[in-house]
Amino acid sequence: MVLKCIYLFIALGIVLPKHELYEKYEKTIHKVIGKTFDTKDSNISFVDLPYELGCLKKIKKKSEEMGFLFISEVAACNLGGCNSFDKIKKSRSSEYFDLLLILDNQKNIKQIKILDYFSDYGYEITSKRYLKKFVGKNICIFSNQNDDIDAILGATISSYALEGSLDLLCQQFESSKSK
Repeated sequence: MVLKCIYLFIALGIVLPKHELYEKYEKTIHKVIGKTFDTKDSNISFVDLPYELGCLKKIKKKSEEMGFLFISEVAACNLGGCNSFDKIKKSRSSEYFDLLLILDNQKNIKQIKILDYFSDYGYEITSKRYLKKFVGKNICIFSNQNDDIDAILGATISSYALEGSLDLLCQQFESSKSK
């Protein structure tokens, strides 16, 4: 069953509405953006972008586009196991974590942070050492599973859910580019 996870991206599950998720972590978000772009909070503004599976915003400093902010609740698996790999429906309970991504304009990861982890298992994915492997990578490399990042022991399903959320975000950018 776990081997099926290797080749399958787990869908995102949204529990909180987008604006509540942003508001919940607003202070942390501004701190991370300030450090990432070496700027004061008062110089930063956001432009909301459409995305059903999370909060996606363009980051601007005055009129200059700095990159993108992405916040989402990533569903890793149904509580009690992974017996179904269909898209996780909002009506089902699932184990999930809150993900924060800061991307540059080319969609490369500048910062990645697990803001909160809501399960007893798989918390190893919150390791800063593990997450550091994603920094500098383009989110679109995760669609071909040739990203050179192995799942972390003890958090295999969460690792694949994380990569799946990056792939879905890439697909969003690709589909909005073709419109």
